[in-house]
Amino acid sequence: MRNRRNSADGNATLLGSLDGAAAVRQRQTTQELVVNFLRDAILSNRLRGGSHLIQDKIATELSVSRVPVREALLQLEAEGLVHMEAHRGASVVWLPPEEIEEIFEIRRLLVTEAIRKVVPHLTDDQVKRLQKIARRQESESNMEVRLKLNGAFYATLFENLNRTRMRYLMEKLEREVERYLVPLDRPHLGHQALVAACEARQAEEAATIVAEHLARVCDRVLAAVRDLGEGELPVSRTRRRRGAPVLAASGTR
Repeated sequence: MRNRRNSADGNATLLGSLDGAAAVRQRQTTQELVVNFLRDAILSNRLRGGSHLIQDKIATELSVSRVPVREALLQLEAEGLVHMEAHRGASVVWLPPEEIEEIFEIRRLLVTEAIRKVVPHLTDDQVKRLQKIARRQESESNMEVRLKLNGAFYATLFENLNRTRMRYLMEKLEREVERYLVPLDRPHLGHQALVAACEARQAEEAATIVAEHLARVCDRVLAAVRDLGEGELPVSRTRRRRGAPVLAASGTR
């Protein structure tokens, strides 16, 4: 039995040393590195809307091949952050106000429907965890920590949401508008009222609280985008602004 076990272990080790294994590991790691780097640059607004992303320059400046760069850009396009156009390459999406408003409208529909589905079936343990997170949020002044707590709150709230596509769409749409919230001093949603509605299993009340919050955030984002100067005008994911900067990944401004 020991010999068989050793033989199996030996085969597993051999698999990792086969020709091409290192390249596979490197490719996966490199692609994720590039995706995370570009996503962070876009979401933090270090890469501005309309910036042209040249694959060769990104590959050169990050010391990687063009393959993981292209795959990273395709992934970011699927996330709604980058637009790929034939013969013109990739550019950073910056949505005009009407598209931002539409995204918030769809988010309200999805999130409120998700709340209606989960709130009646919340367990006492889930409600207690929501209460604990909400109390921590009330006393936390660090914005980064509060954002993490906010993610933990909604992850707990939607634990029992058995709707894979709904989850995917909610997360995707949230990512698409997250970077427009970065410059704002966002109105904090007092989760205590939402927790109270959840504790009473009042799904409609909980849905109303979140819908009103999203509407307020949307109004502030739209006002901020419309107040941008002419040099900062947003561009749709369907076309890049004429004269937008052509930048490699590290050529931010």
